[in-house]
Amino acid sequence: MTTTFDELADTYFSYAVNQQRRRSWPRDLTSIRALKTYFGGKRLTDITPALIEQYRTQRRQTISRRGRPITTASINRELGCLKRMFNVGLRGLIVLKGGVPRENPVASVSLGRENNTRDRVLGREGFDQLLGVAPTHLRPILVMAYHTGMQESESLRLTWDRVDLKAEVIRLPPEDTKTQDWRIIPLTKGLSETLKNATIYLDKAGQRVPSVFTYAGKPIGSVRRAFDIACREAGITDMVFHDLRHTFVTDMRRAGVDYFRIMAITGHKTMSAFKRYHTIDHQDLHHAIGQLDTYLDTSAADSKKTSSKYLNS
Repeated sequence: MTTTFDELADTYFSYAVNQQRRRSWPRDLTSIRALKTYFGGKRLTDITPALIEQYRTQRRQTISRRGRPITTASINRELGCLKRMFNVGLRGLIVLKGGVPRENPVASVSLGRENNTRDRVLGREGFDQLLGVAPTHLRPILVMAYHTGMQESESLRLTWDRVDLKAEVIRLPPEDTKTQDWRIIPLTKGLSETLKNATIYLDKAGQRVPSVFTYAGKPIGSVRRAFDIACREAGITDMVFHDLRHTFVTDMRRAGVDYFRIMAITGHKTMSAFKRYHTIDHQDLHHAIGQLDTYLDTSAADSKKTSSKYLNS
């Protein structure tokens, strides 16, 4: 058997693209790049469960471009991609001249336990500071995330035909959402103004570029680097772009919006998943105690009135 990992990876990715696995492309591509650094040049028969465990160990010791250790969740995504690659080959969905092993070597490898729940939220003052130092192309994307809780990928794929400024909503069809369900996202006044004032780019035919968020007229693939730089300049630490989704959910809850309407906007399908995205902090706890104090004071006042009524009768 002569098939190498590189041949499997390239053929698999072409298959995934042709199958229109649109949402998985960026994640698959990132995973394949990481996998190639270790398995590149090796024959598929050389990739054993033991070698995969060695890969996991090596990845745990790797520092990302952000200067942070690679998370268990990222390693799990990479191993999940590797497992899919072998499965696609075993099912004969792709043609590999050198053949594939009879068994998937990843099948006997268990995934690591993930502990990636975050409770980081950004207050209004911090967001304004971030917005003030962000480059021009990043600002409207930040506003979109802060005011809607949309995923980074959903925002970057957003096209103008999904935006209805007259009705002040964004309509996302199933192919644009992670849950593959229709979603209607209402626009705040601030976001409506941002979109109305967005720079419109035209293509060579004089037609408006479909993508809402562009850099010099070209669709933006990722904002992570620009976001990290803006956070450093704003003096904001331990913040990732996805935390703006946590911030939106927390702000909506504090504004008194019920959970079910928040979930309809963010696209969360289960309460267990939703609970990971709203944060209870000291401010909320103090507010709760303040509500109790008000209740107790009111109850005491009512009790005194009742006692006085009976004593004077």
